[in-house]
Amino acid sequence: MLSRIRFLWAHHRAALGAFVALVCFACYFAFKAIAAAVYWNDPRHQDQPLAGWMTPRYVAQSYEIPPDVLGPALFLDPSQQPRRLRLEDIAAANGVTLDTLQQRVAEATAAFRANLDD
Repeated sequence: MLSRIRFLWAHHRAALGAFVALVCFACYFAFKAIAAAVYWNDPRHQDQPLAGWMTPRYVAQSYEIPPDVLGPALFLDPSQQPRRLRLEDIAAANGVTLDTLQQRVAEATAAFRANLDD
């Protein structure tokens, strides 16, 4: 095995380097995909109560609802570019509490899930 690697290094250095780089990239993205799957399939991370540190993207993934359903519940303008806003900043900008946002998200989620069942 080591002799093959030495041969490839001596005669096909660029190809071996490209192969090693591609294997590293593949392992990196495989790890990220597996880590995300494990994280989001944990029941503790599904339908979490809202906290100030959460972003709209995190809430959308936790509640498994699309951004176009979640956006109006969080007072987000669909014409604006997505930004990494925290829920406490969204609540403060709109003069509401996190409890109010929680109610709005719960209502939007219930309506979305009811439409899925139809």
